[in-house]
Amino acid sequence: MNRQQKIAAAVAATSAAALIAACGGGGSSAEAPALVTQSAFELQMEASRLNLGADPSMQHWRSFYCNLSDDNNAIVIAQRARNSIRMPLTQILDDVWYIGTEYVGQYILKNSQGLVKIDAGNNADEMRNYNLPAMRTLGLGPGVPLNGVLVTHGHADHDGGAVELKTSTGAPIYLGSADAAGKAYAPTTLDSSVMTPFDISVGGRTITVLSTPGHTVGAFGFIVRAQDDGKEVKLFVSGGSSLVAENVPLIQSYLNSMERTYDLLKKMKVDTASNPHTYWDGSRNLIQQIQAEGRKKPSQFIIGNDRLLRAMAIGRTCTAAWLAKKDPTAVMPVWRVSSLDFMPASPSAAQLSARVTNGWGPVSSQTVSFTTAAGAALCTARTDKDGVATCQPASALKVGTDRVIARFDGASTVSTVDLGSESTALVEDPAVSGCRDLAAARSASGSRQGDALYSPRLDINADGVINLRDLEAITKALPAGTACKA
Repeated sequence: MNRQQKIAAAVAATSAAALIAACGGGGSSAEAPALVTQSAFELQMEASRLNLGADPSMQHWRSFYCNLSDDNNAIVIAQRARNSIRMPLTQILDDVWYIGTEYVGQYILKNSQGLVKIDAGNNADEMRNYNLPAMRTLGLGPGVPLNGVLVTHGHADHDGGAVELKTSTGAPIYLGSADAAGKAYAPTTLDSSVMTPFDISVGGRTITVLSTPGHTVGAFGFIVRAQDDGKEVKLFVSGGSSLVAENVPLIQSYLNSMERTYDLLKKMKVDTASNPHTYWDGSRNLIQQIQAEGRKKPSQFIIGNDRLLRAMAIGRTCTAAWLAKKDPTAVMPVWRVSSLDFMPASPSAAQLSARVTNGWGPVSSQTVSFTTAAGAALCTARTDKDGVATCQPASALKVGTDRVIARFDGASTVSTVDLGSESTALVEDPAVSGCRDLAAARSASGSRQGDALYSPRLDINADGVINLRDLEAITKALPAGTACKA
């Protein structure tokens, strides 16, 4: 039996075991339920839903990344009609602006050396009438040059204005080498065959680029160091969104690109992402919030690395489902997104306790490590049947000063990949933090996963609802003699 056959057998066995357990398991052969296994497609689709977690905004990512596997490509087609609806130049970060339509747009970066642009517009008329005037309002001219244009991929709605832009400004236009053939604007090529990330310097900016074939063979993603309220943040601009419908090798490339992108975003702790098709990942909603409310601190555009990684994992799972449907012989482990939450009354100076869960329930028999924010090791513990790891810190911690990081590094089998997660919290007096958690649980009592008041860390038994059992568990975790105000 080769490796793929072993993995396929393990996936089938896992599916069958899960079904038997759900039906009660055990019993005589006459009483046992008929053995029905989930296909690889069904397993991946189930994972795409279970990985949503408690964040309602993740459904938006899933709807678009799963549009083909959901047989709902109509939601993507409908967005094309919005290409005629202009969106004004909008500042989304200290040094980043969006300009475009409600269907597709571009990003303009500005620093002391001038401008850098990501994508080159739909066509020459758009470039003349909207994009160039928008850049002039940001100072484009002899003292503020356009130092370069980064094109995510070679489709016309992303480089249709490139000739006009290059003619007007003389700026070099960067494009993946695999998409460069026949382009009239003579692009400066990025090597599409290099699958590892590398840095380029454009206009005094260091930009990390990653070849992401799949949407096109020459697609690239870009990680931009930007500023938000004077602090450095990292923005990832995706190199292509829609899966191809039938080309299995390109779907396989897209899956590989998603996995490499996830790894890079995690390693670099990227804060947020956007797609030139801003409807795809909800960026359009964030831009419209900024237009309506003004830019806040932090910007509404900053979604955080945890949410970004969850979203990308959902995208990867939707891609795996589509590949499984188009190629039933393809074998891919199921990615499972985990959450790591400190338990009520933790972290304290005397005890550290955190729980690992995913959409399938508590994650047991896995190692959680606790360190200070400075990296000093405190202790490690294995999660119990409820997914909880508890240990005592090896060194003294200062209440109100020290911060503790709990980290689950993840785990893999032939059929599943449990993705790692981490959480950071301030060391507090357990009576104070425990009473605060109890008050929050009382306020959220009756709320369910997906509701605004629901919080995973208050759902002690991880059953998807905050109820009396959770209140009782939080009360038991309080130090002896603690009296919380009702």
